[in-house]
Amino acid sequence: MIIERSTRLLIAALCCVPVSSTVAGDTLLWSEEFDGTGAPDPVVWTNDLGDLGVNNELQIYTDDPLNVRVAGGNLVIQARREADGRFTSGRIKTKDKVMFQYGTVEARIRIPDLANGLWPAFWTLGNDISSVGWPRCGEIDILEMGAGDAIADGVVNRRVYSTAHWDFNGDHASYGQNLTDAAELDEDFHVYRLEWTPTAIRTFLDGQQIWVMDISNQDAMSGHEFHAPHFLIINLAVGGWFPGITNPSGITASLPAAYLVDYVRIYDNGHTILSGPGVDPGCPGDFDLNGRVDSADLGLLIAAWNTRAPRYDLNEDGAVDAADLGLLIGAWGDCP
Repeated sequence: MIIERSTRLLIAALCCVPVSSTVAGDTLLWSEEFDGTGAPDPVVWTNDLGDLGVNNELQIYTDDPLNVRVAGGNLVIQARREADGRFTSGRIKTKDKVMFQYGTVEARIRIPDLANGLWPAFWTLGNDISSVGWPRCGEIDILEMGAGDAIADGVVNRRVYSTAHWDFNGDHASYGQNLTDAAELDEDFHVYRLEWTPTAIRTFLDGQQIWVMDISNQDAMSGHEFHAPHFLIINLAVGGWFPGITNPSGITASLPAAYLVDYVRIYDNGHTILSGPGVDPGCPGDFDLNGRVDSADLGLLIAAWNTRAPRYDLNEDGAVDAADLGLLIGAWGDCP
């Protein structure tokens, strides 16, 4: 989800890397299953509020349960047309709470019927955006839907877009691709995945590659945007330049419309650095965050043996080894 509209620079060399999919062998580091009811977990999520003044969008973001809530095992972000004619919706982010550099991210998502005007997104921004600004922070759009060309082609609920944005010599650069699926994606849940390593970024829909970008040559960008911590954002916009609708009368989508997220999961792909108060165990060794240090946590530590995975490096000496095993055994049982 682009923060401001700029000229798109397509750099063909960035796509020239082979298809790869690694999630089956990756270790789960963190997950948000959206169990329970009420507001999203404030340890993990922050609501963006108000008219953000971007992209000529028409909605106002709120934290009202009618717009953002956890219910039925899902995050529910609902776009609404209020009695006074205003559009409201929800946008949540993990900034300063859950950050990751590299890794495999999966989300199981069901979009609403987008018709004309709805713009769902699942994306990332560099966590340093407050200090360096956009696009210098970098942006990875894992999922965007509802584009004007998809509306024109009659495939608005089938076409998925993935794009990266960065700073190039003081200008905004971007590179993106799209995939038109055979299925109407609003009719069921589907899995959207990001695979991010030091050399490439890839996105997938139900295992089909949408997009790939080579990031091994840092001279092709400012050098840091895709080699630094990012945070997650989930939102549902109404109107804007992406759907090509900036007049409220052009919104034909049936409202209220619910954007559902069953889970978000981050896996270690051998390069992942995970940080923030939303990912730290409740007690040392409780890697799966179930309130106990037990055999499941032991299995996770053994799987990370002799690596530098920070989540399992309990004594923070740069290696997962016998010292960390000793700390885990010492914490065995229920967390205090």
